[in-house]
Amino acid sequence: MPSTAPNARPVLAGNQASARGAQEAGAQLAIGYPGTPATLAIEYLLTVQPEGMRVQWAVNEKVALEVAAGHSWAGQRSYAVMKMSGLNVASDALLSIATSGTRGGLVLYVGDDPGMYYGMVEQDSRLIARLALLPMIEPATPEEHRTMTAEAFEVSEQAQTPVMLRGTTITANTCGPVDLRTPRQVRQKSHVPIDLERYTKAGAALCLRQHEDTLRRLEHAGRLLDHWNLSEPSGSPLGVIASGSVWPYVREALDDWPADQEQPNLLRVAVMNPLPEGKISSLLARCRRVLVLEELEPLIEERVRLLAAEQPDRPEVLGKRDGLTSAVGDFDPEIVGRALASLAGLERNDAAAADTARPGPSWATRTPTFCAGCPHRSTYAALAEAIERAGYQKDEVVVTGDVGCTILGMNAPYSLCRTEVAMGSSIALAQGFAYAGLDTPVVATIGDSTFFHAGIPPLLNAAAQNLNLTVLILDNGYASMTGYQPSLGNYQGDRGAVPSPLSIEELVKAARVRRVRKALPYFNRRLARVLAQALRSPGVQVIIAEAPCVARRPRRTVIPYRALPTRCLGAYACPSSCLETVGCPALDVDESTQKVTVDGERCMGCGLCASACRHKALKRDLRGRRRTR
Repeated sequence: MPSTAPNARPVLAGNQASARGAQEAGAQLAIGYPGTPATLAIEYLLTVQPEGMRVQWAVNEKVALEVAAGHSWAGQRSYAVMKMSGLNVASDALLSIATSGTRGGLVLYVGDDPGMYYGMVEQDSRLIARLALLPMIEPATPEEHRTMTAEAFEVSEQAQTPVMLRGTTITANTCGPVDLRTPRQVRQKSHVPIDLERYTKAGAALCLRQHEDTLRRLEHAGRLLDHWNLSEPSGSPLGVIASGSVWPYVREALDDWPADQEQPNLLRVAVMNPLPEGKISSLLARCRRVLVLEELEPLIEERVRLLAAEQPDRPEVLGKRDGLTSAVGDFDPEIVGRALASLAGLERNDAAAADTARPGPSWATRTPTFCAGCPHRSTYAALAEAIERAGYQKDEVVVTGDVGCTILGMNAPYSLCRTEVAMGSSIALAQGFAYAGLDTPVVATIGDSTFFHAGIPPLLNAAAQNLNLTVLILDNGYASMTGYQPSLGNYQGDRGAVPSPLSIEELVKAARVRRVRKALPYFNRRLARVLAQALRSPGVQVIIAEAPCVARRPRRTVIPYRALPTRCLGAYACPSSCLETVGCPALDVDESTQKVTVDGERCMGCGLCASACRHKALKRDLRGRRRTR
């Protein structure tokens, strides 16, 4: 952990620097739900444990934002964190909170993922900021993450509106030196005023006034933040308007600008909502051709084209509509460089351009899979066996998947999960499939953290209807795919608080589900029998496959497995090869003998490969005994 002393210059990632900005602004609450690329903001604060700040993960993003709003309405500063898909979950509350505004500063840090490095739907959170009529700023560097976040609290209180801060995968994860400041000690008494006209939505006249107030607050915040929109005029007839996340690429590309040509007029748009229309119009009045650069949707470009139409000498506007850049994926210096060359009508004959014109190397595909020893691998092996035991072919049984590690059951060798929509959707989708009148069983798979997040309401819905449905909850105690944050079933509470983990089994029984069973995934034959019985039984059946995440299990002794070459038929000759039926990353092939081998350092001793081998060619290797972590 880098130094957090005032006046130090540690190297922080953008999301960490934003969290530091919240700390320096004196925020008393930081709350969110894990989701890359925003996760490290809360993780940083959990590690630092700032004095006077409560830091915690919430059950989902909607709850996180509502808790932060309540804290703000009581007069205290709040910092909420989530990724773009989590913002969808919170959007219902966000639009309503926006119309009521804030008292204590409320800053919402959202991590967008252009290029989809971490999965889910590629979306642009600037659209939601515009929909909610909320100010949004977009930093380009870690230092700007810190400074903008700290300032956003001041703006939030002065304009009485939540302020959104947008980090992208690149800007959130880019590391750089950050100038630390002494955290403020904000001491103000909590008080919730009685103001029904502001904090309720009872009546059309009231809602209309709130809408008017929201527009005024947005305009006020835009004036306070406008200094971040940097204008650099020149005598050139060319202009470039770029969003905050793309601005560093523009600077880098202009390093190669021809020396005999004047650099274009520049406008860096850091305030995504409201857009700086005055500065945009000023640039358009000086230019004949203007290039707009922004990742994902052409939000700035659309407004620039409208403002350009109002100019006496209408300049030509270039961007996504001309095909110079794409609305899909993220940018890099080469993409920006090509667009700048097109703006100036230059030929790009440099080596970099030539390299991009050639097709890239053909890389071997790498299918995401479970970790060696992961209990989910054993669970899906048991489900595949259960389908066979129940008398069905694998493709006859519809298995819905959910967000998180559980969705990896869609890949070989199991190839079971067919859908992934949003947190908790697996159970509701399965209910829809069941209503469609399928003749074969329907199974919903969901992880424990996802179940707490959004799986309880659809389970209540299914239980009330008592339809034929099997729900398989894969409980490993953590949100492992986002960095091993503990789920509520494994939650140890805030600092100094008494742990009070929740029981999935008790919650399911409270939903009046008649058949609830727990099983240890590593005894996969036993789990297969339980699942097969559930597939043949009427009503809602819930199976909880409970075992800790193998990457987070306490220090223990592992006895790995080893392969016996004399018994192994060969990885490619065996009709039921463990390599294909289990797919564990600890299994490999000796290319000289074509026999299966086991990497003793990666093997976690779960025994799934041994149970899958009909020739007993895998056995425990006592000589390889080791202690983990």
